[in-house]
Formats: sequence, structure tokens, C-alpha cells
Amino acid sequence: MPTAPVDDEGTVLYYEDSGVPAGSTKYVTLVLIHGTCFHSAIYRPMISFASQRKLRLVLLNLRDYPGSTPLTAVDIADLRDLGEEGQARAMQKRGLEIAAFLRWFIETENIPPAQEHAGQGELAGGLSLLSWSGGNCPTVAMLAHADKLPEETRKLFETHLRSIIMHDPSGTVIGQPRPPGLSALKRNPSAPVDVQVAEFAAAVASYYPPFTFPESVNPPPTFDPPRRALHFISPDGVDTKHTPTTSRMTPEVLRSLTHPPVMAENQHLIWTLSHDVYRTNLTRALYDCCMQPVEHDDSSGKGPVMQAEKQVWPALRVHVIWCEMTVGDCAWAAAIIHAQYEAARIECRRRVRFHMVAGANHFVHWEEPERFVELLASIA
Repeated sequence: MPTAPVDDEGTVLYYEDSGVPAGSTKYVTLVLIHGTCFHSAIYRPMISFASQRKLRLVLLNLRDYPGSTPLTAVDIADLRDLGEEGQARAMQKRGLEIAAFLRWFIETENIPPAQEHAGQGELAGGLSLLSWSGGNCPTVAMLAHADKLPEETRKLFETHLRSIIMHDPSGTVIGQPRPPGLSALKRNPSAPVDVQVAEFAAAVASYYPPFTFPESVNPPPTFDPPRRALHFISPDGVDTKHTPTTSRMTPEVLRSLTHPPVMAENQHLIWTLSHDVYRTNLTRALYDCCMQPVEHDDSSGKGPVMQAEKQVWPALRVHVIWCEMTVGDCAWAAAIIHAQYEAARIECRRRVRFHMVAGANHFVHWEEPERFVELLASIA
């Protein structure tokens, strides 16, 4: 079982590697981070379509998921901290673990740096990172705290890290409540974990009426009547393809993709962290990214001084993918990120592009893996 060390305390993350595409020297490595409850096996249908698109897929399991080190008592104490200091530290540590994995994989597997095809204006080589749903929380934390990475890691990523892809980010990452009538997620920590998994899976895997960004998010609109799943609106007339993705899985398949123990407590702690922690990370990651001091010579002759700040990895591209028929929490997250990005100062924000996947629900990578791989090959 392949694992990678991410600190000097024995912490490891489990991963699966599709390998270098046959006959290709100009491939792109794409690391895939899963969402809540569902682990990285959810990406396996994409593997058979990756090689022909010159993609090397690396399926990564976060802490608390199969094969990776569980959270320690100290980690859980940070999540339980009633103050923001411990909570912020918990998210920062998870983000820096992802960065440690990326560095280890680049160095261990001799991933070629990103470089432009001669005369073609296209990049080859390098590595991109995709996070789905709640998996965006630690990835955003990695970006938010990029200035705290070792200098060697930052320099390595300057030549190798191509893009960050936020795939249907969860409502948790934006750090604010959802508008009335939009959220479909019901969280019941007192229910047995198997019941929680079933209810959560049905909600996030449903198809909902197509969502478009509202003209204004402040104040947020009210969804009246509530935005409900299509199979609830027309239980007798819904097309089979618009029934919940998980309802078309066998119980054995669903069990092979989910990890119920995270729903016992730790996931609920992550959901209930201070909104300020998530908002601060998102702002530092995307909208106000000037965090690295710039050294220049002092005209007085006293030596170098630190004055202005610049972005860490200014060439890094960020892509936000949102699915047209996704669950409301994720649809609203994409709308908020888009609105906040448009309002941010150009000189401080990262380069972000938005991509809507028409007719898709939150599980497009499972439902339509070939289509999704084709999209990723065009932006990774």
C-alpha cells in the first residue's frame, strides 16, 4: 500500500498512481483530493481515460481516511478549540501536509518541471492539484499559508506547480451561511454513522434544478420555494439519469467509496469551525495574496530592508469548476467565490478562471469520467 511521509513524526498519506502515460514524455501530473466522507477511490473511473490525454493521475487520501494516518489527540483538540487559534492551526497543518506530499512526490518520482512547448504556447510537465468539495478546505489553507512553507518547497513549486483546481467547492470553504431555501444538507451528529452517510450521500449526489449565479450575493437571495432535488419535485416523472448517483450504486460499491468513521465526530468538528477561519484562508488564498516580503537595498547604505510584499507563486493559475445541477451548498460557494473575486483588487488577487459543467451534478467525475478528464486536460 503506497504511502508518502508528510512530516517528521511518522504521518503518512495513502495514494494511488496511474503511472506515466505510455510513450509520453510531455505529460501532466494531476493530484486528486477527495471530498467529505467519500475517499479518493471515487476518482478511479477516470483512470482509463487519463493516459490518452497525457495525464498522470495521483489519487490522494487525506488524514482520517483509508491508508492515511488518523488525526491525533492533539489534532482533534485543535479542532475542538473554542477559540480560533487552535482551529486555524488545525487547518494550516492539513494544508501544509498537502504541500509536503506534493514536494515528496515531485522529488521521488522525478516529475519534470512545467515548460512551454516550443512555439506552441502550451505547458507540458509539472503538476496540478485538484480538490473536490470539502477537500478544498485544506487546499485553500495550503495556498493561504504558502509563505510558511520551507523556501526549498516554495522554489520547487515555482517551477513545477501549474494550477490549483477547485472542483465544486463545498459551502464550508467560504465561511458563511447559505441563503434560505438553498441548502439541502442535514447534519445530525447524533444519528448512527451509517445513517449519516446514507443521508449525506443522497443529498450531495442528487440532481437539482440548474443554478445560475445571482445578480447580487449581498444581500443573498431567498429561494422560495426551496431548491429541491429533481427526484423529490417529480418522483414519478424524473429521468433515470437524474436520480441520485449513489442510488444507482450497489451497497458494496457505495461502501467501497465511503469512510463512515469520519462522521462520528471529526467531520462535524470541521463543519463547525469558525467562519472567520475559513474566510481568512480563502481571502489569503485568492483575493489578497501579497504575503511574501520583498527585499531591496536601502539607499542609506545600511543594507537590505523589507518593504513591499508580493505573491507566492504569482504565475500559478486557479480554476473553479462548478456543476450546473449540483447541491445548493456547492452552487452557492461558487457564486460567492466568483463575486468576491470580481470585487477584489486586481493587483492582489490570483488569476482565477471559472468553468460551469452543464447538466452535471456533484459527481460528474463518477457519472461522466471521460467528459471530466477531457475538461481537466484542457485546464490542468
